[in-house]
Amino acid sequence: MRGTHPRRTVASVGVAGAGLVLGHWVAYALRTPPAHAREELLQATGHGYLPYATQVALLAGAIGLVALFLARFSHREGRGSFGADATALAAVQSITFVAMEVGERLASGASLHDLAQGNLLAIGITVQLAMAVAGAFVLRATDRVAEEADSRSGVAPLHVPRPLVTVAAVPFASPGRPSMGAAASRAPPSFP
Repeated sequence: MRGTHPRRTVASVGVAGAGLVLGHWVAYALRTPPAHAREELLQATGHGYLPYATQVALLAGAIGLVALFLARFSHREGRGSFGADATALAAVQSITFVAMEVGERLASGASLHDLAQGNLLAIGITVQLAMAVAGAFVLRATDRVAEEADSRSGVAPLHVPRPLVTVAAVPFASPGRPSMGAAASRAPPSFP
């Protein structure tokens, strides 16, 4: 079985990051629908960084998808599996969401009570699972668009030859045995 191509991994990480932060926003919107109350809750629970994290994650997702498109277009990348993509994204996003919520509250000094007793984790994990499925669809759509573009382009695939490495062979000659009759020799006698 072939391993995952690095460009597919980059795309998957970018899509997971984008899904994670978008899912974060959706989970809080579902948990606390009034915008003013939601903003207060986000600030009180250490989410002040989230607007910046969203921009970075969306940019990483876009860059990853472009890299995947180019890799698929130039035949250097195999098509991924929807099930494998969805499972990997769901696991990464759900675990990271829970870790982020605990970390945010610990860093801000907020109570963990609403995580343990409330429905935020259930809502958040459900949203992350939905985002993971959407992310897997985006990865598959990128695969299909690249394949279609490639089939219509008429451009031969870019094949980069493997580098040829040559090693010079130098004959090795062992040193001869020293003469035993030399009077100046200080070496111990050799035995046959």
